[in-house]
Amino acid sequence: MTVQTTPVIGFVGFSDSGKTTLAVRVIGILRRSGYKVAVIKHDAHGHYREAAGTDSGKYADAGADAVVVVSPGRTFTYRRTDRPYGLSEAITGLHGYDLIVVEGFKSEPHPKIVVFRNTEQEEAVGLTDSNIAAYAVKMSGNAPESYNNPRCIPVLDIDDPEAVADFVLRYFSYIP
Repeated sequence: MTVQTTPVIGFVGFSDSGKTTLAVRVIGILRRSGYKVAVIKHDAHGHYREAAGTDSGKYADAGADAVVVVSPGRTFTYRRTDRPYGLSEAITGLHGYDLIVVEGFKSEPHPKIVVFRNTEQEEAVGLTDSNIAAYAVKMSGNAPESYNNPRCIPVLDIDDPEAVADFVLRYFSYIP
């Protein structure tokens, strides 16, 4: 049995908190710095579908159990499953990366950056497990003036993806 050694960092928060925007910006910074990054996105509501009208979408709509699209420089796999497919299975299928970024999966045991822009979204902190690496918050505007932060978890600026990328690299000891 292979043990997963690739570091995993999650971005969690409510819808419209900015988690995707922040993660995309951080990934761009990491890639420009030479790191290989994989992403696993949780689609809790089953919204994802192959693009309508594409050949791969037609195969998926026809009920194909798997569709693999191979093109220059990329491969996409769409697979139906008869049981829930979790984060650990998705991680197991990824090899050769320096970092795996996960969006969602609030209750899984990987380290997470909880993203929120205002006091209403701050309650996302209570919905995740105790493995919070940092908070990424809006530092001005209608952001909370104080955070319920009894464990003194680092607070990062959601609008400073360079600092968030630096935090992630330091968290996993990629840089001293």
